[in-house]
Amino acid sequence: MRRSIAISLFAAVAFSASLLAQERPGDEGETAEALKYKGRSTAPTAAQIDPSVNLDAMLRKGQKDLSQEKGATVDGYVLQVEKEEDGDVHLALAAAKGETDTKKWVIVEVTPDGQKNKGMAFDDLQKLRGQRVRATGWLYWEPDTPSPDPRGTRWEIHPVTAIAPAP
Repeated sequence: MRRSIAISLFAAVAFSASLLAQERPGDEGETAEALKYKGRSTAPTAAQIDPSVNLDAMLRKGQKDLSQEKGATVDGYVLQVEKEEDGDVHLALAAAKGETDTKKWVIVEVTPDGQKNKGMAFDDLQKLRGQRVRATGWLYWEPDTPSPDPRGTRWEIHPVTAIAPAP
């Protein structure tokens, strides 16, 4: 009887550990490398910022044209603010205020850790809708998903490490 209980307990612990090791909702299919890039917690230094990156450059570049080892600062109008199932907040930015063509949108994401910073909580980010902002963070290539993507590029700023009204 004790052996049976011990085996059942071991199986329950092993099953629970396997659940903890699984990806967060929304991370399905992402490699360990992709999760490493999107999980960075430090801001890029000035030397790590790619000065050639802006919204237009991100929209024109393919996967191999920019580097996930670099950071970027982009200015754009906030068109949408959405909280995703993994806790990240997606902000859709575009060069023109009120842009409706999603192919001209770039996504910047504030992670749950980033939302703890002043001015980056979900409620604060929602107040930025319609405003021109400057977002700084790490370049990230969003992996392909099985569904069509309405965005103009899979390049993102993820995670965003600072966001404020643009000068």
